[in-house]
Amino acid sequence: MPGSDALAFFGGVCAAVSHELKNVLAVINEQAGLLGDLSCMAARGMPLDPDRLAAVAACLQKQVCRGDAILTDVNRFAHTADPDPRPLPLGEAACLAVSLCQRRAAMRQVALTATPGCAALAPGSAFALVRLVALCLERAMDAPDAGKAVAFAAADAPAGPTLTVSGMAADAALADDDPLRELAAAQGARLDVVPGGLTLTW
Repeated sequence: MPGSDALAFFGGVCAAVSHELKNVLAVINEQAGLLGDLSCMAARGMPLDPDRLAAVAACLQKQVCRGDAILTDVNRFAHTADPDPRPLPLGEAACLAVSLCQRRAAMRQVALTATPGCAALAPGSAFALVRLVALCLERAMDAPDAGKAVAFAAADAPAGPTLTVSGMAADAALADDDPLRELAAAQGARLDVVPGGLTLTW
């Protein structure tokens, strides 16, 4: 059974995702209302504007794609808690964590990016890995540099699989007893504070 902190993280992700999906549905509902108004006007003999209809269709398509992307990400995240989840490469974990944190980043006006492609694997559970990466992102968003652009990069370095978060303020620091260090250690990783960021090494 996951601990209370892990459940709180899972719940926080679900809450953020549900807010985003409600925003998607609100836009779709608004466009559906506009289509209803256009239908009523057409029934009264007013000509339909093809450009206006095309704009509504484009907006609906965009929101469907947005909703599908959100659900794809939350589905991938939910499967990290499976009894026997598939191993999650570091690059994929970084991209998934960035996607799950986008709402909180937008609220803080911080831009998040991750570099995909690194197939290096870290030991431990996929859920714990995504949680660790997401919490590192949270710390970075708490103390971003002036550009407010936080980035994750994964690499299969000589010292071992490595994740680096950059874009933090130059004076950002973590106390020796910071819970994030304990979480990293439980995942078999060493957490180091580097100029302008954090590094996780396995």
